[in-house]
Amino acid sequence: MTPGTPVALGLPELPVRPIAERRLARRIEVGPVAVGGGAPVSVQSMTTTRTSDIGATLQQIAELTASGCQIA
Repeated sequence: MTPGTPVALGLPELPVRPIAERRLARRIEVGPVAVGGGAPVSVQSMTTTRTSDIGATLQQIAELTASGCQIA
């Protein structure tokens, strides 16, 4: 047996399911970030601080931005 050769386990083969066609989506702008309509996938997250704690919330947003988050 050579590396990369599939091993037969005696299990029945599953039928190949057709992939559904994707629906067209409208492109919208969330601030400067485009979402939908063929736009690249954007990274989004939420903060876990109390929004009344402005300093901690801004710190978390800065950390999310530094790690690549585009929508907070």
